[in-house]
Amino acid sequence: MTVLAQPTFASAAALSPREEAAYPFLECAVLLDNARKSEPAIQLADALDVNALRWQTVANRALGRNRDLPHGTADFFGRASRFMVEAARTMRQRPDDDVIDMMISMNLNMSETILTAR
Repeated sequence: MTVLAQPTFASAAALSPREEAAYPFLECAVLLDNARKSEPAIQLADALDVNALRWQTVANRALGRNRDLPHGTADFFGRASRFMVEAARTMRQRPDDDVIDMMISMNLNMSETILTAR
């Protein structure tokens, strides 16, 4: 799976609130895709950390707003966050392109879901 170029800061400054919410997930997908193509393993570790932190932040916010969210949303974010953290831990020792593809897909799907939500 190949992810297109990352938007520039100038284009990010003009985003709508919905686009601003979706952008970090797109950014994580791009970081993961770029990191797996690079040689230094530290770049992949950094991308994995950024991704795990993004999902943990969203899960914590969802937990705090559980009553305001559709049923099961906070649970989904909790499970997704735990997966991303555990995958990041495992991928440091044994990088796996299939797992990276899954992580990229989850980020792209979340970005698209935010953009198309009513």
